[in-house]
Amino acid sequence: MVIKRLLGHKFLLAVLLVYSTLITWASLARLIIPFKVGVQGSDKIGHFVAYLIFTIVWFAFLFFSKKRKETFKQSIVKSAIICFLYGVLMELLQTLLTNYRSSEWYDVLANTSGIVFAVVLLKIFENKLIRIKEK
Repeated sequence: MVIKRLLGHKFLLAVLLVYSTLITWASLARLIIPFKVGVQGSDKIGHFVAYLIFTIVWFAFLFFSKKRKETFKQSIVKSAIICFLYGVLMELLQTLLTNYRSSEWYDVLANTSGIVFAVVLLKIFENKLIRIKEK
């Protein structure tokens, strides 16, 4: 019963809106990081993880929402396309709307890598996810 409630349309929509807002804020705000990360390219790891989660959140909304009748494949394809386009849009807006952020194609590549990894994970768990939806 808890899983059913967690997979309800309103809950999934709320998670989607909160996470989308977080991604937008992290992409466009002037971020002040109070400590130095000693790993070169660590921001790319952040992009990878953020878009991995973003894709899974979109997938969950599209696939599990009772108000939508998406198949597994439709949900994966739509979530991947939406997240990719959103990532490109955020990179463009960094250049157009801010003077303290800049677009980097390596960020788009990191975002895309996170999206692809999410798709692979979802495909691995496809049967389990379909069973959860059917319960």
